Amino acid sequence: MRRLIFISIALLIPVIIWWIETQISKRKGEKVKGPSVLVLFGIVVGIMFLLISLLITQTPNAPEGSSYQPASLVNGEIVPGQFSP
Repeated sequence: MRRLIFISIALLIPVIIWWIETQISKRKGEKVKGPSVLVLFGIVVGIMFLLISLLITQTPNAPEGSSYQPASLVNGEIVPGQFSP
C-alpha cells in the first residue's frame, strides 16, 4: 500500500506543477506553448521521489544474523534457497 501511495505522489508532482503553471499563465493572459523548465524539473523530482521511496521501502526479510544459501541441485533434485542461522 505504501508503494502505491509513493508512486501516486511521484506521478502527481509534475501534473500539479503543470496545472499551477497553466493557471498562472492564464491569469497573465499568456498561452502555454509546451512544457517549461519548471514542469521538466517536476518530472525529474517525481522520478527521483519514486526511486528513493522504492529504495527506502525495501525491507530485508531475513532473520538477523542469518545467511542465505542459494538454491542448488542435489542428486538431480532442486533444493530451494533458504536462510540458515
